[in-house]
Formats: sequence, C-alpha cells, structure tokens
Amino acid sequence: MQKFEARPVHVRHVTALALQLFDQIDSLHGLGPRDRTLLEMSGLLHDIGHRSANAGAGHHHESARMIREHGWNGIDRADAEIVAQVARYHRKTMPELSHEDFKALGISDRQLIQKLAALLRLADAFDRTHLQLVRQIRVELPVNRIVFHLEIVGPVLHEIQAARLKGDLAEAIFQRDLVFMVDGEELMPRE
Repeated sequence: MQKFEARPVHVRHVTALALQLFDQIDSLHGLGPRDRTLLEMSGLLHDIGHRSANAGAGHHHESARMIREHGWNGIDRADAEIVAQVARYHRKTMPELSHEDFKALGISDRQLIQKLAALLRLADAFDRTHLQLVRQIRVELPVNRIVFHLEIVGPVLHEIQAARLKGDLAEAIFQRDLVFMVDGEELMPRE
C-alpha cells in the first residue's frame, strides 16, 4: 500500500468503516478473525491499481492483478486470491460465476468473497467523495433490514447515492433491505 497508494487517507478510512460493518453484523455473516484480517487487507489494497499504467481496464482489475502477483510473506496463495478478488469486486459488477477467477474457487471461498466484498463496497461508497464525511457507523438489524446510522460531518448525498448502488451485493447476500439514517431521518428511502 505504501508503495502504490496515492490516497492513503481514503483507503485507511474505508478500511476502518469496513471493519466497523464487519464487527456489527457478525450475526449475519458468521465470519471469524481470519476473515476480518482478509477484509482489512482488501480494504488497504483495493485502490492500488490506480497508479498502474495498466489501469485502463479498471483499477479494480489492476488492483487484483497486483495483489495476486505480489511476493507475499506470511500469507498463502489462497488467502492472497481472496484478498485480490475482494479488492476486484469493490466496484462495478458483483461476483458472478461467469467470471473465471471467481468460478475457479470452491463454494466456501466464493461465499466469503461475496460477504467481504459486500462490506467493502458499502464502506467505499460511504467515502465516495474521499472527504471522510461519514465518521462512524452504527448498525441495527431489525427483521429484513440493515439500518445504517451514520455519524457525519458534512453533506453525504454522493455517499448515499453510491451506497444505494454499491449496496446491491449486500442486499443480495444478506437478503435484507438497506436503510440509511442520519439524525433519525432516513436518507433516500426506497420508493
């Protein structure tokens, strides 16, 4: 990250938000400490592809390639592949079996990637403007919904618009509607 990341404040903030989400919805995802570490790594590395000359295809693809090709110490290839794919799916399309790298994995790794990518997509959306306007998130889990209570320091219209779009994976994986709240008011309710 230190070598390739142009916006370390953004990726650190996104990672912190992703970990807040992970910790607060553990009853939904059922994942453990190792998976939390993989999410943390994915968050810190999700944008490294921006600095590459090959990023024309999309920085998310380039980030995944760079993660796969890095000579890791202390992380095995299987975990590096999970980190690469979570970083790859932080934007644009959701993981699909038509994607060869995703299809090549076992079902448990595919499910893990879907859950971690869902959290990273939301966290990245919550810093859409790269201004760290969403400072903290508190999550409630009423029946059929995930309610995000956002502590903000400025207008978050772009963040909520992005979260509506990038929340598609979380809605699909966790089978719940997403609700975004600030100061007790719902922002951009579904119609």
